[in-house]
Amino acid sequence: MRRMLENIDLVAITVWIIGIAASAGIFLILFWKYVKIEDRTKAQLAFCLMFLSLAIGRAFLMYADYFLVNLVPDDYIYHIEIWKLANLFQLLGLGFLILVSDYAVFKGKDYYLFSIGFAIVVTVSMLLTDFYVVQLVATSAVAFAAFIPISWIYIGYKLPQTRRKSMLIFLGFLIFGGGLILLSINIAGGLPISIHEIYLTSAVLQLLGLIIMGIGVKRLYFLG
Repeated sequence: MRRMLENIDLVAITVWIIGIAASAGIFLILFWKYVKIEDRTKAQLAFCLMFLSLAIGRAFLMYADYFLVNLVPDDYIYHIEIWKLANLFQLLGLGFLILVSDYAVFKGKDYYLFSIGFAIVVTVSMLLTDFYVVQLVATSAVAFAAFIPISWIYIGYKLPQTRRKSMLIFLGFLIFGGGLILLSINIAGGLPISIHEIYLTSAVLQLLGLIIMGIGVKRLYFLG
């Protein structure tokens, strides 16, 4: 029998919905600016797709977390396909950010090593069938995201005129990433708070991080 949602879950779901709406809203704002700009860039489109992918992925995960597996991650073994779909969109969002960060630092001189490596690991994870192996491989793909904050620190250092805007992207990703890490089974299992509090805290961190990233991206890539 399904358990009833607790009050803290209802608060968390509300925050998740706000986060999904914020991510979708940022996508719409940036995409509207993108179609109006004459000298559009691939980086601008990648940022638009990043926020859209994160919104879609989180919507699937919110539904599955609360209404399919009832915050019991191991139960995803019975819903592996929706887990894969949701995480594919989440990882696509990270992938677009890795791609932009990769190009911003190396201008293609590294042959997009980080981006291609990330794409290969994600593809392999989606082809596997054992849930725990899929989860392990997909989680390992997130390791490539460690390049993201390093790249924006480097960009801020090399281009002082963009430092404040770059630091907004860096700070936003750091907070957002902290929210993602909280949902890791290993970390969640070692915290002295309930799974309900972990999911609520993660929702707040991801919402805050998305908004800060959105502001930084808009100011740095979309002229104001």
